[in-house]
Amino acid sequence: ALLDFDGNERAGLHLRDSDLNVLHILLQELKRQDISADLRRAMTDSFFQTIDRRRSEWSQELSEMHEELGALHRAIGKMQAQYNALPKKWTDADRAAGRVVEAHRLYTRLKRNETEERDYREYTRTLSTLMALRLETFDPKGVKIEEVIAKGAMGSRNSINELQNYAVCLAPGGFSLKADRSLDMQKSFTRVDYYDLLHSQTVRNNVQQGISSHPVDFIANRIPQERLSPLLSGDLQTNEDAVWLYAGEERQALILARNDQAGRLHLRYVPIKHLRQDATGAISFERAEWAENFPLKIWEDANLLVAEGERASFLNDWHTDVEWLRALHKTEYSNGLIGLNEQMARHPLESLSADAPGLSDDERLLRRLRLRQRALVETDLLILANNHWNFDVRGFNPGGNHGSFLRISTHATLMMAGGSETGIPQGEDVTEPYDSLSFVPTMMALMGKLPDGRTPVPILWDRGFRTFPGRVIQEVLGNRRVPPASNIGAGGTH
Repeated sequence: ALLDFDGNERAGLHLRDSDLNVLHILLQELKRQDISADLRRAMTDSFFQTIDRRRSEWSQELSEMHEELGALHRAIGKMQAQYNALPKKWTDADRAAGRVVEAHRLYTRLKRNETEERDYREYTRTLSTLMALRLETFDPKGVKIEEVIAKGAMGSRNSINELQNYAVCLAPGGFSLKADRSLDMQKSFTRVDYYDLLHSQTVRNNVQQGISSHPVDFIANRIPQERLSPLLSGDLQTNEDAVWLYAGEERQALILARNDQAGRLHLRYVPIKHLRQDATGAISFERAEWAENFPLKIWEDANLLVAEGERASFLNDWHTDVEWLRALHKTEYSNGLIGLNEQMARHPLESLSADAPGLSDDERLLRRLRLRQRALVETDLLILANNHWNFDVRGFNPGGNHGSFLRISTHATLMMAGGSETGIPQGEDVTEPYDSLSFVPTMMALMGKLPDGRTPVPILWDRGFRTFPGRVIQEVLGNRRVPPASNIGAGGTH
């Protein structure tokens, strides 16, 4: 497992591919001499059935990675030649022009690419060796586990079904056979529902009055749009991935996202319960009525800024991220609803688009590799701490400072200092809620680099900058206000 303490009050948990665990356990047990012929045959069959079930996916992965690593190897050769051609000694003029810094950057990129190529080739070698095993010639005694399952490799991201049935070890009673003498894959392994396991953790020495005995508030997952679309009809139809929030079997929610014809992002919060995914990937859940203690605790919050009598109708509708921010920013979870979409949805990046015109074949393959790397570091579970709990194990920290979506963690002050020529008004009372995504576009607007409030000036555009996801804070521009951009919040191009 890999654990990322992303701030004190949230953690990203990445678990090794559950099927790799199954293969690893089966290989360990098949090396034993004290198992019956029937059990050995059943275990061997299950080992190869697991590989065969993933063979198509892994074959495609290997084929694509060989293409990408070929492009990476050729890029390394070009970078090495470029580095070798650099001067051995630098002049003061070179340093003043930044050529030394550029040389250091080139060397760093070169060494990083060499390390990536070596590590990925080792992974593809072991995966190829695993898939080359054949039932008719299989001898587990001659198989070194590290030769077929790369050390440190996490494999593919686990599905919800795998996280609800995660294989962790051999069952206490050992392997179990079905009536037909095949291996019972459910009874033979100890399996964990990580959603229930993590959310149900409690402490018994709860020494602070008024603080929950449950360290974990809720757990978040991204669900691909194609998995949910069969269940979403009518007004719930989406064209973006969803975020699933788990706070117990009866308290769950979906944050749905879709873009209108103008490209503006709209979000909707849907209370649900009992979400499950079966082995085929099909998802099921039940709709739930709004009530207290659903994730983000919106329904019961007195600080929800919605007209009296319109709470239910507002919460059961689609709204832009700005509309949600205006309604929610004073609630306990502040910008949590739009922040979860911002963090967990896959936002398009023009600089990594493999479909951009004018790219060479190798450039397309390198962009595909970078997109693969981004997908590989996506954690299985995002775990959010309850109020006054935190996951910083390195030293004492009272929590409540960063990492969560609680208002105390998200409410910040933007201070600006400057002379009278800045044009920034003094004593201005800003009542419109903004978030930290507004910082960069506001600075760009103050510098005159965002004349229409959205599109950077040519010199920035040529350097790769595009539309910024946040809104300009108009109130600090004084008489230099720029045209307000249409809704380009969490769903904007990054």
